[in-house]
Amino acid sequence: MAEIVAANAKSLRDIGFRKRRYGFNRPLDSGLVHVVHFWQAPREPPAWTEVPGLRERRYGTFRLDFGVYVPEMNRSHVPRSEWINQYDCSVRATIGQLVTGEWKDLWWDLDAADAEEVARGALSDFGLPWLDSFPDQESIVSAFRTGGIAALWGSPATPLDIATLLANLGRDGEARVVVESYVVKPVHIGHAEYLRGWLNRSGYSDLVPLVSTRTPDVD
Repeated sequence: MAEIVAANAKSLRDIGFRKRRYGFNRPLDSGLVHVVHFWQAPREPPAWTEVPGLRERRYGTFRLDFGVYVPEMNRSHVPRSEWINQYDCSVRATIGQLVTGEWKDLWWDLDAADAEEVARGALSDFGLPWLDSFPDQESIVSAFRTGGIAALWGSPATPLDIATLLANLGRDGEARVVVESYVVKPVHIGHAEYLRGWLNRSGYSDLVPLVSTRTPDVD
């Protein structure tokens, strides 16, 4: 894995990335940080059992993960240091998602003769263009407004992160519109309690009565 990372490190440094082991950070003037991480699949535990098509052995393979850290999207997580890991990012994607346009993983053999070149092509053709599409906070908001959650590879609760971003930018009216659109839709019963608490803490206590739960799916 170290050889694959080293083979791509110079080209990433040349465009502003700093390296720490298998990860790279590129701080932007806007305050955002672009993140690239070369992720090596860990060895499976001794009692682990492979289930073809469901749980497959990945040891000996790697993939690329990408993220955009937005300091104003701090609803649920704050980094523990100045170095940003991919899991610190509110906007994240894997190379499989970027290549296929679907929620799929894409792994490559570490020992493949062309592993370094495959990683380089994935960076230049998919990962870096995706990161470059998010140069500032407004690009995040615009992507959400244009394509919704899917444009950010987000979770169902991503609108709350967008509302937090807008509120932290002083755009309270826009933030409230996003929150109002979110709370009128029924949520999972396990999320409802969190949502009520978040609304109270975030200055939207008048919207708490609007929270409703959907009927769990029954097979």
